[in-house]
Amino acid sequence: MLNSRFRALVAVMAFAAAALAGCGSSGSSNNNASVRLVNATLTHASINLLANSESIVTATAINTVSAYADVSSGSPALQVNDATSGAVLAVTSPTVAESQKFALVAYESGGAVRTAVISEGTTLPPDNTAIIRVFNAATDAGSIDVYITDPAVDITTLSSPTFSFTSSTSVQASNFVSFGAPSPAGGTYRIRVTGAGAPSDLRLDIPSVILLNQRVATVILTPTTGGTLANGSVLIEDGLYTATPNSSARVRLVAAVTNGASVSATAVSAAASAPISIGTNVVAPAVGTYISVPDGSAINVTVNGASVGAPAGTLAAGSDSTLMVYGNAASATATLIADDNHLPSAASSYKLRLLNGLTGAAAPLTMDVNFGNVASNILPGTASAYSVLNQSAVTQITVTSPNSLVPIYPGPTDPATVSIQGGAVFTMFMLGDAGSPIGRLRKDR
Repeated sequence: MLNSRFRALVAVMAFAAAALAGCGSSGSSNNNASVRLVNATLTHASINLLANSESIVTATAINTVSAYADVSSGSPALQVNDATSGAVLAVTSPTVAESQKFALVAYESGGAVRTAVISEGTTLPPDNTAIIRVFNAATDAGSIDVYITDPAVDITTLSSPTFSFTSSTSVQASNFVSFGAPSPAGGTYRIRVTGAGAPSDLRLDIPSVILLNQRVATVILTPTTGGTLANGSVLIEDGLYTATPNSSARVRLVAAVTNGASVSATAVSAAASAPISIGTNVVAPAVGTYISVPDGSAINVTVNGASVGAPAGTLAAGSDSTLMVYGNAASATATLIADDNHLPSAASSYKLRLLNGLTGAAAPLTMDVNFGNVASNILPGTASAYSVLNQSAVTQITVTSPNSLVPIYPGPTDPATVSIQGGAVFTMFMLGDAGSPIGRLRKDR
């Protein structure tokens, strides 16, 4: 009798165990990992995530992170879609372990959406400390330094940055570094990104980040529209995500008016206490250097002291632009030309375009490189698209105009050939009067 009751009890327990195993919620199996989606794109207001063709995350707004969702361990096929159009933006198959937590970061570079995986679940640091690392997906920015300091520190006085990254086409991640984070208030820090070895070349400034006690933080750097500046965000493991999009733009002045005229330009913004000089009394023809200004700044231009109409367009956050002032000095025109300073994907390649800044009886220009056409019919005041070319120790650049029987570049004093390095971006500026054009080949970055 006892044996039969025991057998019946065992059977009931086995059935109950099987029932419990079968009625768990979807994604609750121990064979799963957990993923959350970070929308660090530039142009996709909302994105979805599919795992093995099944929707697991919907409507993650730009500059936000989703909640965790279960995904099969192993190498699940993860697909990021635009939430509005349904267009497939990126597909990846990372290798993830059972019970692992990770964040899938969707970001944008040169108009294409890319993804990167950040593993979470790091061992917590000791009491009264936090640890932080940098995840550098802003590879277009080239070699950079990252400073994590007290907000009041002048980084130009420091002997070395907190982290340094060499130029690379691959995403890079630093080791963790400990910082003081006394409980309960935590510690307040400032994060600044600069060009390598150049503390004054500020690419990103996150003025205030609070690191709480025993938390694990990852600073995520992603590309901007111009390619040189960086966007930033901070992801706390099992915690909040805070995005700090870049609020600066870079602009340079090209004085292409009648030879000898003096050109000045300033950027005016409520974010700056005084106008910022883009160029002062620049004698044409000349190509200036990039200046960082608040995004959305109004531009004021003068030629020989007389005001010139402001250019159309805006200085968008994270953008690089050329402010070209061209035409006759008495009736000059200012125009904003978008610059794409994303580096080419191959270190042996370079990008080159033609900018027509000729004045007078100017005409559309054409440019050949090593006898191959790379730009055609470029009107005054405009620039061609970029061409991606292979580096060469002997490169012949020829610019022609329908108004001349011979090439207008190279001129009598210009070299017949040049050596152009890879991994760089160049613009061929044609400046001055159409009757005596001046060519200037400039390395933009």
